[in-house]
Parts: sequence; structure tokens; C-alpha cells
Amino acid sequence: MKSAYWLFAFDSPHAAISAQRLLSGCGAVMMPTLRSITASCGMSIRIEDSQMEQAKTMMRSSAIDPGLYRLYRVEQDGKDTRCAQAPL
Repeated sequence: MKSAYWLFAFDSPHAAISAQRLLSGCGAVMMPTLRSITASCGMSIRIEDSQMEQAKTMMRSSAIDPGLYRLYRVEQDGKDTRCAQAPL
């Protein structure tokens, strides 16, 4: 079964927790960072396609330093997972 979602990966736990609070109305789900994404504090936030534009707008207008996170597009097909960094 194929699925796709967006992932904000953070360099600091503080930034991840701040973003989770900020994005709680967007259906944000805190999760461990995928192993294929190596540069991270280990905490990420998953966002579904339907909420991505709102989440990006909220992150851009927040006090969270854009240098502390990266955005990835994650596509899963069974056990195969592909991640690609996306522009903020």
C-alpha cells in the first residue's frame, strides 16, 4: 500500500517541541526521525498533504529558526521508504 506525507526534522529537541505546539491544530504528529534522515535530534513532526501549506505558513511566520529544521517528502510503498529533502 502506498502512502506519502511530509516530515519536519529538527536539529534540537526544543525546536521540535515548539513546532509541535505551534502545529497542533494542523494534525501534527511527533514521531522518531526516520533512519534514512541522519542529521537530526531524533524528533520529527509528520504532516499530511492536506495540512502542509498551512503548516509551512505557520512555520515561516514563527520564531523557530529555519536553520534548525529541514522538510522532507516521505513516500512509502510497503517496506520501501523514500525520503527527499524539499524546499522550505
